[in-house]
Amino acid sequence: MSEKECDSSDHSVTYIKTPRRSVDDSTGDYEEVYVKTRFKKPVDKEQLCLDKPIESAPKQIILCTMCGRFKGFRMVRKVFILLCIAICLLVILLGSIIVLYAIVPSIVRSSIEKAEVSFRSINIEDIKNDSFHLRAKLELSRTGSISATILSPLIINVDNFGVVKHGQSIKITGNGDQPSIVSIDSPFVISNLEAFNNFTRSLIFESSVIWYLTAKVSIQPISTVMPTYSNIPFNKKVTLNALHGLQNVSIKTVDLRRSTAKRIFVNIIIEIDNPSIFNIDLGTLQFSLRYNDQTIGYVNSINSNVTLHFGSNAIPFSGELQSKSPEAYKALSDVIENFLTGKTSRVSAVAGLNATSYSLLANGMKGLSLVVPMPPFNEQLIPSLIFNSMSLVPSTTEKKVKLSASITFKINSPLGQQSPLQIQTMDMGVFLYYDNNPVGMLNVSEATVKQIDDITFESVFNNKYLLISGTGKTYEKFAQNFISANKTNQIHFRVVGVASITGSFALGALNTNGIVISNDVSLVGLEGLSDVRLHAITVDGEKDNALQISINVTIGNSGVTDVRLENFELLMADTDTRTVIGHVPIDILALTPGSNNMMLYGLLVPRQESDLSVVGKFFSSYLNNQIQSVTLFHDLSTTENPTGMDLTISGLSMKADVEGIRTQLIRRVEILNFGIEFDRTNVSRVYVTGELSVLFELPSNVNMTFKALTTSIDYMMRFNNGPNMGQMILHDLPVQHNQTTNELSMNFFKQELIVLDRTSFQAFTAELVLKKSVSVSIHGLATALAEVRIGNITLTDIPVSDTLNLTGYDRFANGLLHIDEIDLTGAISSNELALHITTKMTNPSVVNILEGGRLSLDLRDKTSGTSLGLVIIDPFYLDPKGNSTILNATGIFTITPNNTAVARQFISRMICGIDNDVELHGMLPNNSVGTNVPLLSTAIAGLQIQATAPGLYGDRTLVREVLLKKLSALQITGIPLGIVKTLSTRLVLKNPFSSTLAVTRINVRADYGAELNEDKQVGTVTDNQRIDIGPFAEVLTDYIDVKITAKLTTMVSLLTPLLAGKIPLSLTGTINVVIDDRFVLFDLPLTLLNITSTQDSSASFFY
Repeated sequence: MSEKECDSSDHSVTYIKTPRRSVDDSTGDYEEVYVKTRFKKPVDKEQLCLDKPIESAPKQIILCTMCGRFKGFRMVRKVFILLCIAICLLVILLGSIIVLYAIVPSIVRSSIEKAEVSFRSINIEDIKNDSFHLRAKLELSRTGSISATILSPLIINVDNFGVVKHGQSIKITGNGDQPSIVSIDSPFVISNLEAFNNFTRSLIFESSVIWYLTAKVSIQPISTVMPTYSNIPFNKKVTLNALHGLQNVSIKTVDLRRSTAKRIFVNIIIEIDNPSIFNIDLGTLQFSLRYNDQTIGYVNSINSNVTLHFGSNAIPFSGELQSKSPEAYKALSDVIENFLTGKTSRVSAVAGLNATSYSLLANGMKGLSLVVPMPPFNEQLIPSLIFNSMSLVPSTTEKKVKLSASITFKINSPLGQQSPLQIQTMDMGVFLYYDNNPVGMLNVSEATVKQIDDITFESVFNNKYLLISGTGKTYEKFAQNFISANKTNQIHFRVVGVASITGSFALGALNTNGIVISNDVSLVGLEGLSDVRLHAITVDGEKDNALQISINVTIGNSGVTDVRLENFELLMADTDTRTVIGHVPIDILALTPGSNNMMLYGLLVPRQESDLSVVGKFFSSYLNNQIQSVTLFHDLSTTENPTGMDLTISGLSMKADVEGIRTQLIRRVEILNFGIEFDRTNVSRVYVTGELSVLFELPSNVNMTFKALTTSIDYMMRFNNGPNMGQMILHDLPVQHNQTTNELSMNFFKQELIVLDRTSFQAFTAELVLKKSVSVSIHGLATALAEVRIGNITLTDIPVSDTLNLTGYDRFANGLLHIDEIDLTGAISSNELALHITTKMTNPSVVNILEGGRLSLDLRDKTSGTSLGLVIIDPFYLDPKGNSTILNATGIFTITPNNTAVARQFISRMICGIDNDVELHGMLPNNSVGTNVPLLSTAIAGLQIQATAPGLYGDRTLVREVLLKKLSALQITGIPLGIVKTLSTRLVLKNPFSSTLAVTRINVRADYGAELNEDKQVGTVTDNQRIDIGPFAEVLTDYIDVKITAKLTTMVSLLTPLLAGKIPLSLTGTINVVIDDRFVLFDLPLTLLNITSTQDSSASFFY
């Protein structure tokens, strides 16, 4: 290959061609190999080319490193790429070596130097003579941003007095904000004992200690593939809080109960506050106790290994209080007295050479003095105080109360049961407190004390005055609640003060002043004077404006207190209303424990007139055998300077039940008049108007004048022992009181009778209406306003009970109902007539009907029982007994196919002046009951009244008179001779009804005489002219021809009366009648007897 030259630029590479024998030796040829080289200077490259002979020198090829183009020589591309990769890897290798062994160690060393070390906790445990076990939590912070691992073991020299070896690697997170926590749990070997002792004294007595930590560490940054860097300096200064002399120390509890009869043992729990992070095993602790520079005992820790933890530590100790000199005994006695009397003693617990069982710590603790206030006995020295008995006598002149009492109290010995206190005498100066307010002061001196057992004592004092405090209001309240206290709800008060005792205890004589007494005392009082029984109350007469009363009473005292009250007065009041009804003066009221029977005398008189109602209630309950409650009480004290008595009885109250007496005040009830009225609007409502008579008598043990003024009665009515059928409430009825006979009469008007049982009331009214007698019982209560000496009182709840026997109506039989008149008022239709019936009823009973509603009765023929129509009485009423009641009834007379014959006969007989026997039935043809009052339905359904319907006679006769046209003598003579064949007559007709009446045909026979006698017939009349007659009108008809049919004998006998001008005639036959132009009766039988026939003044004539 011939040589080509290219520009010698900076980016060119020279390849030198060298011969090398081919791998294939068979050819013996050489192959050309190109070696890459770069010259620092172009001169070198030229020199190389010039110095070598062409035949043997390598060939030079120049390539462009930028584009790979051959400059002088051509190279294979693959070889070129491989050559480039090799060069890059070489460069990377060189850079890595520089980073790993120059840069990274520098960074690691800097991070460790900047890192901060602190301890979260340090536990010193398992202490030996030259080592201990260290458990601590070490915190590494500000460790930089590169994670790393401090390889184990980590050997730390602490302040040149010891070495600790940490056997685990320490991870550094590389997060500067997140510290690394290292838990150290390794032995700590003391290398310099003197330096360690100095450290322990500083730890105990100083507020802080400084640890200098030195070590050489091996660190592997980032990950395990990184190299390890050894001998990195780890030197740190750490400041730690120390115990500072354990200044915050207190005694939590003191217990001396293990003491014996001669020795005093103590158990103490000392509470020590550890301000450091050190938790230290201290082993067994021992301190001597000193007070006022005198040793008074010792204490040892109960636990064999006391650990002082961070924060509060309650460490129990036990020991003994001792005295080895008079000075020490004096100091110990002061401590005991302070302990008993609630005072604090400042006791020092001093550490000596053997303060701890760990010698490694003993020198450090030597001289430690814990000054602690020894608290007093934390329980009541006198835990209970019981009054076995007490006498209370209030002064009537001064504000004080004389007390005598036997008291049992217990001593809670702080030395325990094996070392009891011995007490001979006791003084007390105490206040009694009630509701946290002072009641009074009580001073008791030199009270002897009797010991009952090891802890129980009894003391007695007599006639000591309780000086009432202040205005006495608290004592007043105390006395009130003392009186009301019972075994279940005792009165609770507090005794507060000081006591002095003389006696002895385990180490010698005991003479202690200022023992605090603060006891809650419970006492059974008078139980509210609730055990009061009034055996009897009598009214002994009248005095001035009051009633004298005697009260036999027993008062029980369930407590232990003997109470004596003198010269006072109790008021007597109704318990429910607290209204005063009298007063009871008392000279002496002595209440000893148990029952106290006595007789009290008082006056029954209210404070004001308005209270008379309560007096009436008291009498009512007493007279009606009812139990009532009365209260004997004293008003609250209003005296400006009250005495002990005033305050004691202020608000005194005792309540008792008064049993009434068995007596019957109302001995008889009689109904004089009882008028029943059914409301027309609401027929189920019933009202009564009437008059009652009552016999009222007071019992023999109530001696007082009495006059009834008004009364009210609320009673039930019962029929045949059934349920209550009704209730009557009568209010404030005026009373006529006959004080000789003690009869009370009263009237009432339209008072409602409340129907309670409809069936029973219907049965009562049925028996009243249908039978001769009926019995009804009444029971209820009455109230009476009466005039007595103290004023007008109202007696209430007076029982009323009696049986009333009443006369019944007995179906109004035996003529009690009489039909006076029947009037036809018009025609309703062609077969119905409207009736107006006037009846008269006589009431045989004291029960009358003021308003009985509408009464409908079926009008029947008595003989056949055929219904003829309906009679309506509206309203139905019945006047009181002994009076006749006129009732105007309406009715309907009906002709039906079933009753035509009977109905025609009824009308015929009535017109003929003949009475009809009828029956009035309450049960109507349609099987309904003829009343609109349901309460009367049973009575009316069974009602059957027999009566007589009067005919038309007298002034109501239809044919009043027959007028014969005046006859001459010749005509009269011609009648027997048969010359005169007819007579002219005119009829005087009277309409007895209030409806119009028309006679359209007359076909009758006239007989001579007062009776019908065909043998004496005079003649016949057949006339078809219409004769109209107005209501109650009387008409004179036109002349009507009478055909003479008489026999000769009859004609002869007529001559004399004809000449006299007056002939008695009797008519028989039929007539046609039209009533009110609608109701027509054809061929109605007609019989009229003894009709007067006279001659009129008209001229005579004949045919």
